[in-house]
Amino acid sequence: MDKLQNFSDWLHDIIKPDNILLSIRDAARASNVTDAQVRYWIKNGYLRTVKADNGAIKLPYNQIASIRMIKFFLDDGYTLSGAAKKTQENKDIARSIRHLVFSSIHNIEKHGNKTIFDLGPIDEDPEKHIFGIETPEKITYVIK
Repeated sequence: MDKLQNFSDWLHDIIKPDNILLSIRDAARASNVTDAQVRYWIKNGYLRTVKADNGAIKLPYNQIASIRMIKFFLDDGYTLSGAAKKTQENKDIARSIRHLVFSSIHNIEKHGNKTIFDLGPIDEDPEKHIFGIETPEKITYVIK
């Protein structure tokens, strides 16, 4: 049985978005858009950038989600400003997902072909936890 203590802290340290910076070209390739599109979206304030130590303009890793959403909405027929607005509206959902992942998973254990996620205590009885049990076929939830 493998157990990862303080999983959310461990996961957050690994994929801390502000620590992972991408070049414009890498961000474009990761998002299936052109470098020119990314530069234009940066110029118009739709994407957040930072300056690297060497002075190069970089995009934090979490901007990939914004690029992909903008592209999705553009492909769906929105104008650029409309796509950017829809992207901003959907960022709250992305924030909620990050919060769920980073704060809800307390531990993970592996038992044979099952991965057991401790999703934390329930409000009514803090001694009981909700567990997600993932197998190759499905995910089930139990309270113990």
